[in-house]
Amino acid sequence: MNLRIAHVLFSLCSLALGVLPGMTDAQSLPADGAENAVPVQRGGGLVPAGPDGRASVSAIEAAVRADALARWRLRADTALDVRVEAVVWPDGSLGCPQPGLSYTQALVPGWRLVLKHQDRVAVYHASQRGQWLLCPGADPAPRPGSGDSRI
Repeated sequence: MNLRIAHVLFSLCSLALGVLPGMTDAQSLPADGAENAVPVQRGGGLVPAGPDGRASVSAIEAAVRADALARWRLRADTALDVRVEAVVWPDGSLGCPQPGLSYTQALVPGWRLVLKHQDRVAVYHASQRGQWLLCPGADPAPRPGSGDSRI
């Protein structure tokens, strides 16, 4: 059997079983089985999508705000500066690929959220389907032509 065909069959079987090669216990696919699914990992999560299959940007912001506050060990009522930019990610990695993982090669609409508190900055990437993740090392500067907006 051709090695390429064997690899494709192995990948399809892995997806059917809900795992991908290289995934750890801290990673899993979202339950909705979306074609643009990204592995949910530490520093990430999934916000439930509405009837139209999309999560609201306000729900994504609330989830990443809670994550940042917990990481920084701040009280829930602490004010954070939040910048939200609409983006289209080039693939299922949401612009934050993990070594050893494969991603869908399709455009994924979503958002880039930059949260700040004093000298702390966290950059999160999200999809309209509700997946979000902390993207360490991402540049916190606004992207040119990103349509920077504040919720």
